Amino acid sequence: MAMHKIKSSIVIGIMLVLIGFIFLLRNYDVFLFPIEFITWEYFFILFGILLFVLSDNKTAGIIFLAIGLFNLVPELWPLIFILIGAYILFKRRGSRSYFHYKHFEGEEKNSSEKKSNDFLEDVSIFGGGNKTINTDNFNGGSAVSIFGGSEINLLGSKLAEGENTLEITAIFGGTTLIIPSNWKVETDVLSIFGGFSDKRRKDPNIAYDLNRVLIVKGLCLFGGGEIKN
Repeated sequence: MAMHKIKSSIVIGIMLVLIGFIFLLRNYDVFLFPIEFITWEYFFILFGILLFVLSDNKTAGIIFLAIGLFNLVPELWPLIFILIGAYILFKRRGSRSYFHYKHFEGEEKNSSEKKSNDFLEDVSIFGGGNKTINTDNFNGGSAVSIFGGSEINLLGSKLAEGENTLEITAIFGGTTLIIPSNWKVETDVLSIFGGFSDKRRKDPNIAYDLNRVLIVKGLCLFGGGEIKN
């Protein structure tokens, strides 16, 4: 039976309790671990492992794990790029995806191929652009912004039945989602020196379809994003 994943905020709470407990014991000269292990690098490694194992926010877990490792062993710093790149490339392996990469320059593309637009794959590196999705069966996907940004317009789309996950990764960049007002949205984005906000105008007269949900999760590290309608 598959493990039930929990929100990133719960993992953060667990981590803070562990850190507080360790330092409290240290104040009373009780050491569960050798003193040399009580450093921020080891906390980053532990936090990364917890995020990767306990939550669906794998990207954040990999980044924290890599930062902790390469600070312990500086020669391993390329591991950050290797792990992030490998995860982006292979996390959707086996699914039929529509890839749309934007490197170093902005562009705008509208697609009428509904089948290929059911699933979003968007990567913006040192650049940005706009993309419009038109589909009656949007299944989620991923949007990565590294020193760049993108705007994803979903006003002409409908959600597929069930839960549809869209994973956001913003590192010194940002992603803006424009979605219909009647979509039910849940967010679980970990923000560190950044932020992700839901700026939709709320209308109490709108009836949400509870059988169709967009779950936005991911990581904003020195970056950000927002949801608009």
